[in-house]
Amino acid sequence: MGWHVTHVTVGYSWLSVLKSDRRLKALDHKPLRGTRKVSETLTTIFGYSPIHPVNFGISVLNAICTRLCRLFTGYWEAKLRAPLAAADLVLCESGAPVLLAPILQKYAPDAARIYRVNDDISLLNASPYLVRQEQTLQPFFTRISTASPYLAARFDHPNITLDPMGIPHREVKQKSKSPYDTEANCKNAVCAGTTQLDMDALVRIARQKPNWKIHLIGSTQIPKPDQNNIMFHSEKTFDETIAFVAHADIGLAPYKDVEGIQYQATNSNRMLLYRFFGLPIIGPDRLCHPQIPSLMGYSDPTALDRCEDFKLSPEPIKDWSYLAQSLIQNPEIVPPEVATCIPAKSVCDLVKTVPALASIE
Repeated sequence: MGWHVTHVTVGYSWLSVLKSDRRLKALDHKPLRGTRKVSETLTTIFGYSPIHPVNFGISVLNAICTRLCRLFTGYWEAKLRAPLAAADLVLCESGAPVLLAPILQKYAPDAARIYRVNDDISLLNASPYLVRQEQTLQPFFTRISTASPYLAARFDHPNITLDPMGIPHREVKQKSKSPYDTEANCKNAVCAGTTQLDMDALVRIARQKPNWKIHLIGSTQIPKPDQNNIMFHSEKTFDETIAFVAHADIGLAPYKDVEGIQYQATNSNRMLLYRFFGLPIIGPDRLCHPQIPSLMGYSDPTALDRCEDFKLSPEPIKDWSYLAQSLIQNPEIVPPEVATCIPAKSVCDLVKTVPALASIE
């Protein structure tokens, strides 16, 4: 859209290296540290801070980590001073970046500073300190944005907007080859992701429907069950994942059935893809919502049978660009349900200036 984006990844420290964080092994090479100019409109910054907020599950260790988090903020303050000073907009992802909120205000006082709440961090094993600070640091942001009314209700901020997620229409509308083998009386069910995975629920479904081949995409540290109709796939590219969803018969959303998981009804990327391709969806009852008629809860005794007879009913999920337009509005926010206009300074008037965005994730 014409912006210069500085994408900063802050959630890793030397603790990540010591713990052999599996995310650091997702690439075919070690993550490149430092500042890199990827293109004229994209710069990336990656580094290992001395420590980052971690939930050790032991109160004494958590208390020590909390005291040491000043090393985390100090490390990133030195690296972010220059890009923040040049930013017109700062997007702060939910999680560890929220601890940097005072720094964002200090060096980008005139920029719009948006805390984008894509996850309930308390369900992602975040440190208790981080969960508390998410509430305490609200005033440092000019706006809180989320797709979930459930998450929005947790914040007490004068400027909260509901900005729905989206999917990349260009990619999802391209024709793809089916990754599945064709077998008579066989249904292909896909679980496109392993975040907050309830493996027990997946096994129950597999046992109840032996004629289903369940394809789990993504790496997980959960022990693999001895269930021959669950097919374990490694991490896939986005295009490969789309092919698995586009040619599936059923979409699975086996999120852990815990209080708070309701936010995934609006925030789950995999569920948005399932809905775009019109798949029937199976998931926890907490996720069920009248506006998602294709989603069936575990407690429905007819759900699995209904999935087999379900007539695909694609939904008109918006393109990612609508979210981008919502996020780059000027500080005087127009609620996205009323208007999602693109301010002249951000996209249309690029002759004299190119706005800069700092994305902290």
